[in-house]
Amino acid sequence: MPLTSYQIACLDKAIKTYNFPAVYFDFDTRIEIKAQNMTEIETVIARQLRSQEVRIVKHGLANILYWGFAQIGYRQNRIDKFMNNISDQQIIKFQNLIKQNEMPTMRAIKSIGLPQYSGMSFVSKILMFLNPEDYCVLDQQLAKLRTPGSPKILNDLAFGNNETQIRITEHNETVYDGWRHECSVINQIYFHGRYRVTDVERGFFNLIQQDCLLDAKEIYNNA
Repeated sequence: MPLTSYQIACLDKAIKTYNFPAVYFDFDTRIEIKAQNMTEIETVIARQLRSQEVRIVKHGLANILYWGFAQIGYRQNRIDKFMNNISDQQIIKFQNLIKQNEMPTMRAIKSIGLPQYSGMSFVSKILMFLNPEDYCVLDQQLAKLRTPGSPKILNDLAFGNNETQIRITEHNETVYDGWRHECSVINQIYFHGRYRVTDVERGFFNLIQQDCLLDAKEIYNNA
């Protein structure tokens, strides 16, 4: 069944009130920057990722970790591991990958072997920052939207209860592409195209973070 006016308003509010910490790090001055909003974060990181300078691309990839782990106590440990283990050759491979006009696949990014980027959660964040209009995140929080018996694409995700990350496989990448398509369809049908794919995903994420998982699942399954 289609979404009710209440459900549409609920998701709309969740999109508008998404408030994940808008922070990034200046690795040259060693200062945390508190951005005005997520648009600023997206602009800064996208510019870093697409830089011609290896050092700046390295900072962009590190900033995805800095932002993504903003609420996690072991953030610095993950960033240190990335900075200490990434090679210039890996950065150059990444630069070459995104020079193409088409967006890279998750499997192509994974094949480079970037430290801390082995699972879908953070590789999908790379894609989101490169193109927030058409790409979004798929992590363990959003995987909670799965409902047995539902025809929605996330229910096809191969991710077991004992797994610590969502594996990047051909099958799971197909599920990811279906998930971002579902977010796009929700935007077109219920919000007349005024949001981006990542905005709709963030709305669901926000509902889950607010302990409204049942509402989020009902909205997702009915949309």
